[in-house]
Amino acid sequence: MKHRTITDSDRALQARFRQAGLAILLIGFIGAALAYRFAPPDDPVADAIALMNRKRYEYQMELMGGKANLLAEDLKEGFANLWRGRQLAHTLAYLSGSGALACFFIAHRLSYSPPAAKPAHDPHR
Repeated sequence: MKHRTITDSDRALQARFRQAGLAILLIGFIGAALAYRFAPPDDPVADAIALMNRKRYEYQMELMGGKANLLAEDLKEGFANLWRGRQLAHTLAYLSGSGALACFFIAHRLSYSPPAAKPAHDPHR
């Protein structure tokens, strides 16, 4: 089996991807820690009031647009909640971890050499 040798440019690109992955990981986790630290605490009274108002709002939304309208509103609101408060810290940590893993995976794949193709056997030779 013949292995491909890694060129200097591939080696340099690997190093850049690994450095980028490490930078994304560190900056993302520091940002997540800061977002978690400075996020306002949850207010249980405000949450209870919002829940009572939510039921009336959902009923009116269902009357206007049906179940599909409720689903679309839930998706929109769920996505918007990812960018507020302590949930923002979780989102940042997840995104930075995923980005760093992607960079590390690409760096690893740069050194991959596919198996050599076997010649086709011709029985008529």
